[in-house]
Amino acid sequence: MTTPSVSLERPSYSEEDHQTWAALWKRQLPLAHQCACTLFLEGIEKLALDTERLPDPAVVSEHIYKLTNWTLGDAQNEYLGPTEWFEHIAERRFPVTNYIRRPHELEFTPLPDLFHEYFGHLAFFTDPEFADIAQLFGPLYLSAVDERQQLDIARLWWHTTEFGLIRENGDLRVFGAGLLSSIGEMQHALKPETPKLEFDIRVAAATPSAPYGYHEKYFIINSLDHLRQIVYDYAEMEGLPRPELP
Repeated sequence: MTTPSVSLERPSYSEEDHQTWAALWKRQLPLAHQCACTLFLEGIEKLALDTERLPDPAVVSEHIYKLTNWTLGDAQNEYLGPTEWFEHIAERRFPVTNYIRRPHELEFTPLPDLFHEYFGHLAFFTDPEFADIAQLFGPLYLSAVDERQQLDIARLWWHTTEFGLIRENGDLRVFGAGLLSSIGEMQHALKPETPKLEFDIRVAAATPSAPYGYHEKYFIINSLDHLRQIVYDYAEMEGLPRPELP
């Protein structure tokens, strides 16, 4: 099986960059083993990244494609606009950056660096069920008829795949990649006093994202089926076409 053609060049990293990557793994993986959902823990094993040296995106893209028919795309080291982001998602292509946070930003970085993307997100994209559900967000967003619906859908993605929690065997586990890749915000989210709400589509869609700081509250989903149903329910509520896989 050959990966579809993608423009992914192997970046040049300094030794400090590799040390930052290794330090992040050393700090974050033990905490993830305590707090992360099973889907992540199984996925990070299947992803099989080198924890000491920064990854080659083309090699990782080939590996993920063999597992779930997803590839990596170029995020151009910045926050993509939501339309461009969901165009990638609709094509089963996950945008990644080559930027690695600076050593003083180990606990939290406001920019979407590659540790967030590779450690936080890509473990999930080794799972076929999650990979299919994630793709549904693409056609849902692209079918939106106005900016309000677009913002709603972007926030539903944000409060689940980026900063969501999931109920697993009666316990709350970390599901969102933004939490998994941030020591500081993961600890903040799991504090008993931090509000954690049962997922309500209208409430989540009305709750702004907080890309440059910690969130004031977090939302809980119950399963991957629940995440799929959120996509379907929003489409029905808004009179949009039910998104389907090609």
